[in-house]
Amino acid sequence: MIKQLYLYILVITLISSCNVDQLDVEGLKLSENKGLYAFPIGETTYQLMELLDDADTSLEIQTDDNGMISFSFEESDTIVLADESTNQGVDLAVFLRQSVSFPTSSFNIPFFENFESGSFLLENPNLNFAITNELRMPIAIALEIYGTKLNDDGDTLRKELEIYDSFFDFNDSLKLIMNPSLNDTAAALTLITLDKTSSDFDQFLGWTPENIYMNMSMVANPDLPSDSILVFLPPDSIPDREFNQDAQIFTKMSLELPMSLHLDNLEVPVNLDSITVDADLATIDSLQLRVVTYNMLPFGALLNLQFLDLSGEILFSLEEDFHVLANPNLNSITYNIKEPEININQFWLTREGVNALNDTQTIKIIMTLNTTDGAPTIYTPLLEEYTLEVKISGKVRLSYEL
Repeated sequence: MIKQLYLYILVITLISSCNVDQLDVEGLKLSENKGLYAFPIGETTYQLMELLDDADTSLEIQTDDNGMISFSFEESDTIVLADESTNQGVDLAVFLRQSVSFPTSSFNIPFFENFESGSFLLENPNLNFAITNELRMPIAIALEIYGTKLNDDGDTLRKELEIYDSFFDFNDSLKLIMNPSLNDTAAALTLITLDKTSSDFDQFLGWTPENIYMNMSMVANPDLPSDSILVFLPPDSIPDREFNQDAQIFTKMSLELPMSLHLDNLEVPVNLDSITVDADLATIDSLQLRVVTYNMLPFGALLNLQFLDLSGEILFSLEEDFHVLANPNLNSITYNIKEPEININQFWLTREGVNALNDTQTIKIIMTLNTTDGAPTIYTPLLEEYTLEVKISGKVRLSYEL
């Protein structure tokens, strides 16, 4: 009896010695409230750059002097027209309107794979073409660009890039390319840009394609009629054009993605893997989760939590999106965040949640991000210094019988 009384006094003394409100700052603390015991569960710091971790496998990442992130991709190709036309059964010495296909180009954008759902819009994405033409006759190009991705069932989805009519020079969706004259020794250079004014490129990327494909074809003599009767004309009968057999076309495609964007319920997962539960959960009446967030992201967000076991299976899920992150104040010129926005949320777990916590190896934090409030659509540059710190602790009510 004396030993049980001594243990009761010891527990009450420990519980009364600390302030649970300092738990997120100073580590393990005990509540001033009798019968309550508080302990840290885990913490993580999410850096915005983690969202883009996989992107540099195929995209080049850059930051400017202000720390703003941008991505780029470049691919070049050389088309030997004599070979391509012969392989496709086209005789460019026949001065009719004829088409020659170019090899398909493709590239992937792996950072889209990190997004679970939602959408975003880039402020100024650009797809640029530099076409250097040695062929001494009028030509135009046709473009077909589409993206693909896998859905949750493993099926391949496809979306076409819509290029607006105003971008083209002909009713049949052809774009004219500069060509050298008969007397020129230098090739002619044409620069073409597809952006959100000439296409739905921002909406297309907001669909989050995992792979992008481009089919380009050339139309020789787009100003002449197409005829099924082959008429061979001597070069001097049409003095402004000829088929120079050694002519080549050099193409360079570059993708520019400055990371200034607008987010709309974009879901991003973050795993908290180092979980510690410093309590015998079988001995407690109830458990309150305490989530403290230090938001230095330029977004507001909702959080929900999933408790995962060793194999990644969900043991328990909090679907209420109860953790709300406030938007920090942004410098309107540099977009720097001087101080984090601190938010504290507490939630009593059900018995199912308490039991699940006992076998939890990872807490998956699902962030639903939205751009800072404004009308109608605001774009925010992403800086590499943006972070979000999350600290999770527990507060339990003891049920020891002494």
